[in-house]
Amino acid sequence: MFGLPLANIMHSKLRSAICACAVGVGIAMLIVQLSLTHGMLREVADRMQSVDAELIVLPKHANVIFQGGAIFSDRFVGPIESAELDGQRLVKQAIPVFLETIKLGGQQQRVFGVDPEDLAGFLGPRKLLEGRLFEGAMDFKRQLVALRGGRRRYDPEQVTEAMLAPACELVIDSRLARAGGYRIGDETTIFDREFKIVGIVEAGAAGRVFAPIQPLRHILNGGVPWSSMFFVKLTDPALAEPAAEVLEEITGAKVELKSRYGQMLKESFTQVYLYINAASATALVVCFLFIMMTMYTLVLERTREIGILKSLGASRRLLLVNTVVEAVVLCLAGTGVGIVLSFLAKWLIETLLPLNTVSIEWRWLGLAVLVGVVGGALSALYPAFRASRLDPATALSYE
Repeated sequence: MFGLPLANIMHSKLRSAICACAVGVGIAMLIVQLSLTHGMLREVADRMQSVDAELIVLPKHANVIFQGGAIFSDRFVGPIESAELDGQRLVKQAIPVFLETIKLGGQQQRVFGVDPEDLAGFLGPRKLLEGRLFEGAMDFKRQLVALRGGRRRYDPEQVTEAMLAPACELVIDSRLARAGGYRIGDETTIFDREFKIVGIVEAGAAGRVFAPIQPLRHILNGGVPWSSMFFVKLTDPALAEPAAEVLEEITGAKVELKSRYGQMLKESFTQVYLYINAASATALVVCFLFIMMTMYTLVLERTREIGILKSLGASRRLLLVNTVVEAVVLCLAGTGVGIVLSFLAKWLIETLLPLNTVSIEWRWLGLAVLVGVVGGALSALYPAFRASRLDPATALSYE
C-alpha cells in the first residue's frame, strides 16, 4: 500500500521537500500562535491565582483585566470587612490595590500599588531572590499617619522630598529583571520620579512590578486614599459565591471570584482568538491548496504511467488510495517539520522576548497531526479522483 506512494515521493525529492516545508510553515504558524496566546493568558491567570484572597471587588462597569486608575475610596474597607452572612463574619481582610501602567523592560507593565504590610500576601509562595521588601515605604506610611492626625486626608504640601524619596521603591519579578537587565539598587523614572529597585522576587507573583501604595497615591492623587480594586480574603473560602453576593449588595460594586480570572481573560480576548484562528486557517488553506496543485500536477505528469497501471489491472480504488496516501505522507512529513519549527520558534521568542510565554501543549501537537492528516487527504481528493477516472487507452497514448 505504501510502496508506490513512497517511490513516487522519492522520485521527486526536491518537489516533495518543498511540499513538506510549505505544510510545515503552516503547521508551525498554527502551533506557535495558539501556544503564544494561550501561554501568555494562562501565565497571567496563574500569577493572579497566587494572591492570598478569594474575591476581587472592582467598579460596577469595569473590566478586571483592563481596570486601572483610582476609583474606590478607602471608606469601602470598613463595610467590606464587616460583612456578615447569617451572623457569621465573612471577611478576614480587604486589601486595597492601586493600579497604573508604566513602561519597564521595554514593554508596558502593570504596577501594583500595595500596602507594604500586604505585600507578602501578594507574593504568595514566591520567594524573595535578592534584596528586600519595602522599608522606606513603611517609614513613609508612619509619617503620613502622623500628618493626618486622625483625619482621612493630610496636606500634601507638608510632605517633603526627604520624606518621599526613600519611599519610592520597586520590587520586580525575576523575568522582568532578566529581560531589562535590572539589578538591586538600579533606579528608573516613572511618574516623573526616580524609583529604586530594592527587591527581586521569584517569577509567578501576581504582578511583575510592585510599588508601595502610599507614595503612588501621593504622587498621582495628591494623597487621596483611593484604590483601583480590593482583593478580599475570606474567613471561609468555601463561602466565596454567597460572600460575593453579600459584598455586591453592600458596596454596589462588581465582585468577581478570583478563580474565574482565567475565564474572564478568555472572554476579554475573544476577538484576538478569532483573529488568530482566522490567520491560522488562512495559512493552512494556502498550504493545502499548494499540496492539491502539486498532486494535480503529478497526476498530469504520470498520465502514461497511470494508463499502464490500469492496463495491468489496477483498480480505480487502488489509484485513488495511492494518490491520497502520497499526499497524506507528504503532509505528515510537513507536520513533523512544523513541530520542529514550532519548538525552534518557542526558543527564539522566549530568548529574544523573555517576558513572553510560549506554552506548547500536547493538545496543540495533536491538533497539528490531525490537521495534517485530514488536510492532506482532502487536498488529494480531486487529483486522486481524476487519476482514477483516466481512460487507459487515452492515458497510454498521452505524450
